[in-house]
Amino acid sequence: MQETVLPHENMSVTKKNSKKTFHIDESDLLCKNGCGYYGNPAWQGFCSKCYREVYQKAKQAQVQHDALQKAKRLAGLGDSPPSFSKFEEKKTQQTNKRSHTVKSIFKRPLQKESSPDQLATRKKEVRRASLESQQVGGEFAEFLQTLKKPVALDVSKRVRNLNERIHNLTDYSIEELSEMVQDFYQSMSDQFHGTPLYSSCTPETTEQLMDYIEKFIMTTLYRLVFCSPHTNDEEKDLTIQARIRSFHWVNPQMLDMSIAEHESAVRQLVDQAITDIIEMNSKRAPQDKLACLVKCSKHIFEVLRASKDSPASADEFLPALIYIVLKANPPLLQSNIQYITRFSNPSRLMSGEAGYYFTNLVS
Repeated sequence: MQETVLPHENMSVTKKNSKKTFHIDESDLLCKNGCGYYGNPAWQGFCSKCYREVYQKAKQAQVQHDALQKAKRLAGLGDSPPSFSKFEEKKTQQTNKRSHTVKSIFKRPLQKESSPDQLATRKKEVRRASLESQQVGGEFAEFLQTLKKPVALDVSKRVRNLNERIHNLTDYSIEELSEMVQDFYQSMSDQFHGTPLYSSCTPETTEQLMDYIEKFIMTTLYRLVFCSPHTNDEEKDLTIQARIRSFHWVNPQMLDMSIAEHESAVRQLVDQAITDIIEMNSKRAPQDKLACLVKCSKHIFEVLRASKDSPASADEFLPALIYIVLKANPPLLQSNIQYITRFSNPSRLMSGEAGYYFTNLVS
């Protein structure tokens, strides 16, 4: 699992004046396989496509290795009574099940008695989530009506089956759920480009359709997979927030850049960038979270341009992004990064402006 490394963790900055460059060549952001797409630390420096290829090969090799080891063990048992082997296997399964149950109990946070205000807030959140899901579902249904009926029925059936499967898989890890969603994106892409049923759909239509599918699926699954209690994302969120607070004294000069915050126009742009990256946590669909990051990044470029009255370069972007993150201390930063990495359509992260800005954020 990826652990978010804050940009400032790699700084050798002290409270004394210090010169340090934070410029990263775009080549450093690219997939280490040399395919030309953006890489990601969560994918060990590969892009999503190359990582899945490497991962699948490694997974197949592991499956073959495990099968070979199992065959050797069974061959070594020789004349052992079958009933005894089954007894041992059943005993091991029961032990593992008990262990898993105990771990689950201790992993869950203690349930505190909720105050009336907390209960009211929780009800509002559930109501808002329900209304948002209904709205997204309505928009998705309207778009499906613009397609040929066989296409709309096929998409609807596949999406419904995925949602039902995931809601029924209560014992699956977040990585396994992520793999299911990513496999679904890939299978839908294969359907769009390789079956006669979708031959009437233009590239623009299939792109829109993929966008609606991703938004609908992840909006309905959001409460199940975001900041899951079966991960340590929340613990890392708290650690990162504490680290960011400890760098409250960092100013633009320490990051080898200049931001004219004494000017009201620049200060307003800084506030807008801070608001954008904080707003990311209020969105549910991965593309909406990424849209907040894109808005934030564009405001950062405006900050740099306004501060020196000339166009800003890509080399100046990273230290400015670091500064905005330190000023904003966005809520649940680790959880949002992990959620986007796990459940976004990978094509969004592999190229384009959203991919570029997100790669900078997680680098």
